[in-house]
Amino acid sequence: MEFHIFQCEREKDCFVVTDAEHEAALDEEICPYPDDTLVKVGVFGELGEKRVAFDEGLAKRSIASQGYFRFNAKTFDAVAERPLAMP
Repeated sequence: MEFHIFQCEREKDCFVVTDAEHEAALDEEICPYPDDTLVKVGVFGELGEKRVAFDEGLAKRSIASQGYFRFNAKTFDAVAERPLAMP
């Protein structure tokens, strides 16, 4: 599997991982701020246990079920749900 990795432009600690099949379905609402945009970081192959930024197994399961995996770069915590729109 190749991971397509995106970073939210405004919230630099928020990353979104998907695959080629689901990339077109990503939208800007996935970022924490309503006016934020996704910037593609790159496409990377699997590294297994060597991957530092996120758990590949968790990312694969999340991509299979919802089309993407989102995580915070500071805490490496998975962020499972879409953020709520702020007033």
